Amino acid sequence: MGDYGTVDVNTGGLNKEGNIYEDTHIYEDESIAKLVNEHRPTLAAREDVYIAASTRVKRSDLKSGAEM
Repeated sequence: MGDYGTVDVNTGGLNKEGNIYEDTHIYEDESIAKLVNEHRPTLAAREDVYIAASTRVKRSDLKSGAEM
């Protein structure tokens, strides 16, 4: 969490240049560096179910065999 960098246009991957929680030298304002350090992210429980929604999606049964 907190990684920053550039996006590789060919792969879509992140070329990591640093982390906002570790690289406190990037902040010009000392009070912002202090706030970032005091409010680090907390890990949440992993979710076993992921639901994606779209207004144009239709529900159907997925068949793995050939249809004749």
